Amino acid sequence: MPRARRRRSSALLGAVPAAAISILALLTAAKVAAQPGPPEIPDAVVQGMIQLGLQNIQRGLCGGLSGCAPATPEEYQLPPITLGQARIAILAGTQSAVARWCGLDADRRSIAPTMRLVRQKFKLDERQTALIAIIHGIQQSLVSEQLKSRGECSAATRQKLDAELPKG
Repeated sequence: MPRARRRRSSALLGAVPAAAISILALLTAAKVAAQPGPPEIPDAVVQGMIQLGLQNIQRGLCGGLSGCAPATPEEYQLPPITLGQARIAILAGTQSAVARWCGLDADRRSIAPTMRLVRQKFKLDERQTALIAIIHGIQQSLVSEQLKSRGECSAATRQKLDAELPKG
């Protein structure tokens, strides 16, 4: 990972409340342990991730290669995406981190299908889609950091995830 990206990732990690880190750790543990499903993410944690995404929205792309404008006070009060949409981004970010940890093609098999889903199902505009992507990226960074301490991905985890992810 390039040095500037690592610093940005570290800065983002410092901005996430401790409670959010704990919940995200639970999500990661559930996914990695191959439990039937992750626990429900509390609304407060999802709202915190939306706020963090809005704080970083200018890093996203809106309108081709143009960066998004910074979030407005109105967007902080009434976010442009729902809690459910943000949850999808958080769960997909977890899945992408685990896929990368296991050596699978997360871009093609997790990120791209998630972005297709949110564009088609929710009919989001570019700014909303950028916010989903930013939340996904923040979550992926958080979980990737946690997975480093776990060592290597087990063959069983890799096989289960490989079976769950879309092939195309």
